[in-house]
Amino acid sequence: MKRTLPGAAAAVPALPLGPSAGQMPQIGFGTWGLQPQEVSTAIRAAVAAGYRSFDCAPVYQNERQVGETLSALIAEGVVTRSELFITSKVPPADACSRHRTERALRQSLHDLRTGYVDLYLIHWPFCVRSPEPGRPRPWPLPLEDQLGYSAEQLREEWRTIEALVATRAVRHAGLANIGERRLAKFLASPDLAVRPAVVQVELHPYNQMRALRALCASHGIAVTAYSSLGSPARPAKYQVQADAHPLLLADPAITQVATAHGASAAAVALGWAMRRGVALIPKSAHRERIASNLAGTLALAPSLSPGDLAAIDALERGHHYLAAGWRGYAWKRGQSLQELLDDAPPPLPPVGLGAALLLLACCCALVVCKA
Repeated sequence: MKRTLPGAAAAVPALPLGPSAGQMPQIGFGTWGLQPQEVSTAIRAAVAAGYRSFDCAPVYQNERQVGETLSALIAEGVVTRSELFITSKVPPADACSRHRTERALRQSLHDLRTGYVDLYLIHWPFCVRSPEPGRPRPWPLPLEDQLGYSAEQLREEWRTIEALVATRAVRHAGLANIGERRLAKFLASPDLAVRPAVVQVELHPYNQMRALRALCASHGIAVTAYSSLGSPARPAKYQVQADAHPLLLADPAITQVATAHGASAAAVALGWAMRRGVALIPKSAHRERIASNLAGTLALAPSLSPGDLAAIDALERGHHYLAAGWRGYAWKRGQSLQELLDDAPPPLPPVGLGAALLLLACCCALVVCKA
């Protein structure tokens, strides 16, 4: 007998995942920040509301609880594994060697109680030295443990990911927290056996990542946004200089659109991203918000007008709510946030003497005309 999906689950659009003919639900459920004791209630509420995509990671320290809950729901006949899209990630401490990456995946599969993950991401394009057994891990990490970003190391780690895809324990692979110049350099590798299917980054109306989105679109790569609502409940270590972070959902442009449509500010922010072709993984531990983030967004997104979308587009300011997280991976003293986010743009070519004289002549002519 064919099972019938809840209305919201059936209505969630799917994004194509490159040339593999795979798909990913455009709206999923995030698990970052969920306390272990909150997981069961939140996941059950999410499945009941219609979510079928779940974004996980070992560093969230709750994969075991997520796996236990999803496994129980499958056993109860509430959902099937084939209906789910489960994402996990390889942490920076396990991204420095094939052995550690393979071990990290085995642990995630064990904790999530599944034989495969639908998507496996390199969580950060950085490497950090693995902690000694029993040694507490301070934050930010000491410089001696930071191995930093290396294009060569990232390509080598991807070879391990490619091997895992070949085993079918990983169905699709991708990258997280990578800037467009680093991604462009990575995609230019001549020997990529597996192309990234997804890139996951902090993305919201204050940080729209337009250049990265354009690059991904040109390569058939789906973009997933985290912190789509401004991450107001981000963990304490990311709350450094909290007063410097504007409240996204209190922005007048967003609240005006929300009022005009009789919708929540959260639905406006999520609906804008959805209309821009971005996948979403909002998180909440509250049953009502879990349901409204999905149902409210699906109801509102199609009705956002070009004027609504343009008003939200105009909010771009390059603001990173998780800047403290980036700075925790600094591998040199005094590194700027921009150095951590991406490679520097190439320098402009020097202006030749002839071009300089022509520019000077034009300027002089303009002055004469005005006189």
